[in-house]
Amino acid sequence: MKNIKRVGYLIVVGLAVLLILAATGGNDLPMILSFGVGTILALIGIALAIWETKTDKPMFYSYGKNWFGGYLNNSAFILGIAVGFYATKVVYGIAALGIIAALYAIIIVALKNKSSEAM
Repeated sequence: MKNIKRVGYLIVVGLAVLLILAATGGNDLPMILSFGVGTILALIGIALAIWETKTDKPMFYSYGKNWFGGYLNNSAFILGIAVGFYATKVVYGIAALGIIAALYAIIIVALKNKSSEAM
């Protein structure tokens, strides 16, 4: 159930970013720059996902009430933001969201299974 919530949060953040981009006229960055930033954010998000899974962090471990209202940040949030950088066209953004969500789900399920087998 915890894994479903994480993937669901990634999808909600990704869709929110895509809707914001659609409402504001889209991503105006050059494609190579936008994809580069998206790739860097995706790699950071994947590295965080691995770390979060291996250390068994709760879903919103980095919530901070002193951060001017609080933010819910984790690897799913960073990957959701990365989707926006891939959205130079709507189709690219939707495809990126699907690919990143599937990759994220595979990573957290595989690492959870590996850690439970080790015990």
